[in-house]
Amino acid sequence: MSRRGVLTGALALAAVLACGEVPTLDQGIAYISPVILPAPAVAAGDTLRDSLGRATPLRVEAYGRNDEKLPDPQATFLPTILPSPVTIDANGFVITLDTMSAVHTVQLVGRVGSRLQTTQASLLVVTQPDSLGRTSAEVTTAGLPALDTVRVTVTGLNRAGTRVPVPGIIVHYRITGVFGSGAASASTLLALDGGVVSRPDSLVAVDTTDASGAAARTLIVAGTGVDSVVVFARARSLRGVPLKGDSLHFVLRTTP
Repeated sequence: MSRRGVLTGALALAAVLACGEVPTLDQGIAYISPVILPAPAVAAGDTLRDSLGRATPLRVEAYGRNDEKLPDPQATFLPTILPSPVTIDANGFVITLDTMSAVHTVQLVGRVGSRLQTTQASLLVVTQPDSLGRTSAEVTTAGLPALDTVRVTVTGLNRAGTRVPVPGIIVHYRITGVFGSGAASASTLLALDGGVVSRPDSLVAVDTTDASGAAARTLIVAGTGVDSVVVFARARSLRGVPLKGDSLHFVLRTTP
């Protein structure tokens, strides 16, 4: 599928489409991407940051009539509902209020000129996370083939000093060791929660915490002669700092 096919949903140009053709607008732009968020969440009282904790603006990408990528256009961004717990400056940097007592979802759009607007993007405003904890056993035992779902939760202290779950935090999983006489020929991978395989060769996976602060991935092990498999889970705060409890390790021990 062409890039245009992937991004057609980002075009809010129904009023300017003529005879089924995509017009070329200022700067040779034919269409734009959705809003590109550096992270799915921003901490209350802070600015939106990337995975390394660097303050990073919102942006959109622009494409020409032949699907060629153009220089990023000058875009303006705004929340769709006011008043909003965020402000967005002329350069696309998002700043949040420090008065949040609960999770908020902010809907944002980007505009390029007077004729191009993106679809809505959702940004979570959350408590700054500080801890990663396990909600599944550190060590489990199962016969081969085996499935073991690795579950964690991310939490933080809100302004009232209450520990609360934090959604929108990316958790990274990695298979770090396979042990036993058959380790070299065994099949081990990380799948979606419940064992749905998205990549058949994946030793790494990510999940984003849900409304309850939970994230999970399922370890699948097949073969013979495997004694144990080790998985690590890691997460960082929205300032790029490792959370308390990082890294958590989980061990699957197999039985004959």
